[in-house]
Amino acid sequence: MSYQTEKGENMTDLGENMGSENQDYGIPLDTIPAIVIMVLILVINSGVILLISYYSSLRTSSNIILASLAVSDFLVGLVGIPLLVACSSTLISSICVSSYTFFTFMALSTVLHITVMTCDRYIYIMWALRYCEIVRRGRVLTVLGLTWFLSLSSLIRLWWTWNINVQTAEEDLAPMRQKETILFLFNIVMFFLVPLIVMIVLDVHMLLLLRRQCQRIARENLPTEFVKREKKLQRRRRRAVLTCVLLLTLYVIFWLPYFILEILQQNHQGQLPKQVVIIIYYLRIFTSVFNPLTYTLRKYDLKKKAKYIVRKFFCCRNENDSPEKFV
Repeated sequence: MSYQTEKGENMTDLGENMGSENQDYGIPLDTIPAIVIMVLILVINSGVILLISYYSSLRTSSNIILASLAVSDFLVGLVGIPLLVACSSTLISSICVSSYTFFTFMALSTVLHITVMTCDRYIYIMWALRYCEIVRRGRVLTVLGLTWFLSLSSLIRLWWTWNINVQTAEEDLAPMRQKETILFLFNIVMFFLVPLIVMIVLDVHMLLLLRRQCQRIARENLPTEFVKREKKLQRRRRRAVLTCVLLLTLYVIFWLPYFILEILQQNHQGQLPKQVVIIIYYLRIFTSVFNPLTYTLRKYDLKKKAKYIVRKFFCCRNENDSPEKFV
């Protein structure tokens, strides 16, 4: 997977040009910023995982989905960034192949988790009374297992790319490039466009439903206590839907430029400034920072528990404070 900078320098993720004497055409990610981002990813996502794992009240079906997404984002800091830095520093073919494959896996994992989360919220809003009956923990774990399995399908590319090196003849690379193109187009359609359309349709439907419900509450002459309870429930539902919309928006912002770059590479039209390419690669790893912050700060139960922990460990705790107050 190579692309051209405006100076005509050949940039590569697969390390086809490992034998070149010019070492400046690798992806020049600065080590210190990469390490800072890596630490942020590890700390924030491990915090979310521990939070949901430690408190039994938080081990709901929807939070299990969030914990699984946090594990996916945690792996970006634990595995993805070290591989990316190692690739940009050494340009060793096997490392660059592993780095590219891993981030393809992360892209698939992120979009599938967000899709599952959106479906979960859709069921919660459309069939609220039957939610616990439909969304059982066993079913959630089965769906998450399928999500990870489909994400791991990206590892199939290691079959034909692992032994790529500078001595490989051009005619021997042609079948590999054809397989790469087919796999890339398949991933774009099945793991980007299709989930994107599904999530947009579900998010729009949920927003329209919430709007109609708000209009009904405002139009009908309902008891005051019922109106207050319904408005409070509506706020929570709206927050859940907007969280899904926000996660989808962040995914598109952070990953769409990378997919566009890949399309340019596939068509050998990647005439981009090096600075733009660097920004695209940094955007790709920032997803794992903003995902946990987004759903932790916007999901009611996680936000409450996080506030309690912050008050307990980082503030002067009032004697009257108790865990029950913040649960």
